[in-house]
Amino acid sequence: MAIDKSRVLDAPHITARLRSDNSGVLVVDGDEQHITADSAGAALQELVGLIQGEAERLGRPVRVTVTAETGRSILIADEDGSIEEESFVPSEELEAAAEDSADGEASADGEVDDDAAVDDDAADDDDAADDVDADTTAEDVADEGDDDADTTADEVVDEGDDDSDSVSDETDEDDPTDEPDGDVADEGDDDIDDSGTDDSHTHNSDAHDSDLDETDPEDAEPRDDLAAFPTPLPASARPAPALAPERSEPPMPTPARTTPAPSGGARPNIQSRQGQPGPAVGRQGSSSPDAGRPGSQKDLLDAPSFLAVPKIAEPAEQGFKGLLNHLGFHFKPGRSEQAQRSDIEAISRHFPAHRTISVINRKGGANKTPTVANLAAAFARSGGGGVLAWDNNETMGTLGWRTERGEHDSTVLDVLANADDLLDARAEFGQMSRFVHHQQADKFDVLRSDEDPSGTHEMTAEEVDIVHSIAAKYYRLILMDSGNSDRAENWLRMIDHTDQLVVPTTTMEDRAQAALLTLQAVQSRSEKAAELAKNAVVVISEWQPKEQNISERMAEDFRPYVRDVVIVPFDPALKAGRILHSSLQPATRRAWLAAAAAIAKGL
Repeated sequence: MAIDKSRVLDAPHITARLRSDNSGVLVVDGDEQHITADSAGAALQELVGLIQGEAERLGRPVRVTVTAETGRSILIADEDGSIEEESFVPSEELEAAAEDSADGEASADGEVDDDAAVDDDAADDDDAADDVDADTTAEDVADEGDDDADTTADEVVDEGDDDSDSVSDETDEDDPTDEPDGDVADEGDDDIDDSGTDDSHTHNSDAHDSDLDETDPEDAEPRDDLAAFPTPLPASARPAPALAPERSEPPMPTPARTTPAPSGGARPNIQSRQGQPGPAVGRQGSSSPDAGRPGSQKDLLDAPSFLAVPKIAEPAEQGFKGLLNHLGFHFKPGRSEQAQRSDIEAISRHFPAHRTISVINRKGGANKTPTVANLAAAFARSGGGGVLAWDNNETMGTLGWRTERGEHDSTVLDVLANADDLLDARAEFGQMSRFVHHQQADKFDVLRSDEDPSGTHEMTAEEVDIVHSIAAKYYRLILMDSGNSDRAENWLRMIDHTDQLVVPTTTMEDRAQAALLTLQAVQSRSEKAAELAKNAVVVISEWQPKEQNISERMAEDFRPYVRDVVIVPFDPALKAGRILHSSLQPATRRAWLAAAAAIAKGL
């Protein structure tokens, strides 16, 4: 669900910066919170936690401007932990804007001086023009990487290049990476430095930044204003470098680039230039020293499979890491996202036979129907179709009221009337669609109970057997919503077909007490029922906002007696009306996913 940006206010003013030493700072209205981590990923994780903490503290979304090596992002962080990117400006555009701003200030200064000169006499005008030229020349010389070098600087560069033409031409023909080139380049730089002009005028700013990235760390200037990330922007995203004016020769290659081996002379030391040993060069026809030795050959049956590819972790898709991965990075998911993926994997399993989950509580209003609908949605949306939610109320239940109605009014009584056709070996899956109501958004089907207000039919144990055999033929997973009478025939026969018990309750004490009594009643009926009660999963739904303390205390009371307990936070979308899983808050959907995963472990 998208973040409601109308709730974002101008205050507080929040900015963040990540630095190259895996540190950073979050500034909230002038108050700084510093970050120090062992890696870039850990620094990002800590920054995300601080941002989400501010949104949670304020109880509304906040806007944060984050500056990093890739550029500047404006993020919207909600109190539920979700983060969206509002805009992004790459670092190249930021640098270009800064240069344009500097040039604009120089031009503005010149215009002010010219206007002042016009107000004076003609003689003063000439003096002012000279002052402007002097100021502009000084700023151009001082501005590193500026493309608008003056004519004097170009002449000095050309003079320095001319001094090294004879030597450079010879070395270029032999080897672009040979060491004399560096000496010639240094001589040219010395000539330029003696003239008081920076040598960066021969290249544009992007080429200069590229050279800095590829040189040794000791030669590069520290960049404290931008953060260092594992992967830079792709080369295709950078503007193409422009050739220096009045130069027909290609630019001097840098030592870090891969170049062909020289045709003569000593081979370049690749290890000292790139920090890695060069490739091993072997003679043709050479073989392993163990080849031919007795006992060196291995058994073919022990050979590993060429198809055994190790599992590759997909990059993060959520939070700040997910946003950076969309920009071309590859950060691993955090612990919370890994846990979510593990839950999705658990509920996506398909079993060799059908499985039946029964949702029971002898008390009405214990949240049985919302539990059935949301668990069915979680299993169907993550694991695919073949999920049926069956209202097994002995008379008239509410599952049909709170879910989507199909293009017919069929109920479980219509299934019973057509049982022979549906159980026939020649029956097709499409025939079942005439009796169930498909939930288009949540991907599961609903089998409604009898909805005739004047009807007198009550489901029997034999009828439950018939309907269950039909459901098992057409569906891989069956979730049964029970009635409120644990002594009714259909209720008791439902327990016989059950593979996993789920006991829902709210934070109201009488509902929790009813859940406990229901489990005790099941345990006393048979050996199988006792095992079901022992391995049951209790789902506690908070009935009102800010009931976390109540739900946690209730969960601690249930945990010693069942296999697992899951708490679902309060969500107004579950109070009344049609249940649509996608309309729930992210925290609520995550809780239902955890509940489904806990149930899947018992299947």
